[in-house]
Parts: sequence; structure tokens; C-alpha cells
Amino acid sequence: MTEKIKERRGIGAIEVGGLLLNALVNSGRALSLGDLARESGMPASKAHAYLVSFGKLGLIEQDAATGAYQLGPFALQMGLVSLQQITPVKLAIPEVNRLAASMDQTVALAVWGSHGPTVIYIAESSRPIHVNMHAGSVMSMLGTATGLVFSAFLPSNLVDKVIVREMQDEQVIGQAGVQMSKQDIAGVLSEVRQQGLARAQGLPIPGINALSAPVFNHARALSLVMTATGPKGCFDTSWDGKLATALRASASRLSRQLGYT
Repeated sequence: MTEKIKERRGIGAIEVGGLLLNALVNSGRALSLGDLARESGMPASKAHAYLVSFGKLGLIEQDAATGAYQLGPFALQMGLVSLQQITPVKLAIPEVNRLAASMDQTVALAVWGSHGPTVIYIAESSRPIHVNMHAGSVMSMLGTATGLVFSAFLPSNLVDKVIVREMQDEQVIGQAGVQMSKQDIAGVLSEVRQQGLARAQGLPIPGINALSAPVFNHARALSLVMTATGPKGCFDTSWDGKLATALRASASRLSRQLGYT
């Protein structure tokens, strides 16, 4: 005999009050009592009673000049503690594994290291590709999809020196095909920002394609880069293809987990 699993009982009043906090979080700005009542679907008098209690707890505070409500100092402390408990890489690895399995393509995770874009984890597909990429590999800034994402979304004071050094390195130029003018670079990086993806078709390894997506954190800063790679014959690099769509969705999901809005 199968016992039915009962839904765990909660406290309805807390859940109702949570609608007000949710409205403030979603708006990203201070709201009037009327706006909060409308967004949470409750009468203004009822919303006001919750706001008084939340104010005593420090979850919200009211601007004395405008009367508008915003998240309070205790809400901020809760958010900061939550963010401190989140390790981006710890969250990213399961997402990378899921993506590799669903796409059946190799997916790598990279961070910004002391020498540039650095691979820290690789999830292999059922048909592993033979490329010289492993945990610890430093990727070309302009000759790889991974590097292009870092070049496009990191502050220029971090990436410009690395790009200049790379363009002067004959070995890197030979391997990655980095022979671009400043105007060419600006155009490519603009496309990366517009598409939210970077792609590499047969570079730096002939016959191997790649797509890379940025992962942002709560401060809207680039935190990680996810890169899918596979043989040219079974790896579509179209901006709106299935692989691009899946990669964007995965990176977006991970960004939200890191607090990005």
C-alpha cells in the first residue's frame, strides 16, 4: 500500500507577506504602498500591516521624504551571507555536466586567471574530441571562443595588455590565427556582446567548432565562461541553433543562481 506524501504545511501569513518582499526584489527600486499592494494583490491596509512588521525586523525601510518602501539593512545582510555561501564553480560544475550530457558535446568551464582565460573543468561527451585542452590550459584571447567572451565582457584594463601581448607573440599568432586590426577586434567583440555568445569555427583547431557563453554574478560582473566544443560535422555554430540556445539557457540559469538580474 502506497502512502500518499502529504504536502508540508507552512504558515500562510508568512507566504502572503513574502509577496511584498518579492515585489520589491523584482522591481529593483523603491515602491509606494499603492504599488506594493497592487503588485502583491492585496488591499493597501493589509499590505501596510505587513510592512510595519517587516520594518521592525529590518527587512524593509521607508523613505521619510517620499514614503516609498525599499529593502532594509537586514535584507541586505541576508543577501550578502547567501552570496558568501555560494561558490560559483561549485554551482557551475553540475550545470556543465548536465549541459554536456544533454547536448552530447564536450563542455569546458573557464575563469580569468593570472595569465588569462584558464580552463578549470571539462565535461566530456560520449564522443570525446582530441584537442590539447585540459584543466589549467590558458586560452587565446582572440583565437578562441572562450577568450573572445572574456575580451568582450571583462573591463578593458584587465584584457587590453593581454591582447596586445598575444598579438605580438608569433607562436600564438601561428596557432590561433590572430591577425586582426583594432577595427576588426572591435567588430568581433561588438558581435559577441550583441549575441551573448562567441563562436570559433575551425580555430584554433581545424575541424573543431566551439560556442562560448558568459556567466555573470550578482555584481553584474563576468564570473565564468562556459564553452561547448565538438567536431565541425555535428556542431552547429548558428547563433539561433539548438546548441546556441541550450548554451545560452544554461549560462543564464547559472547566472541567476549567482544572483545576476
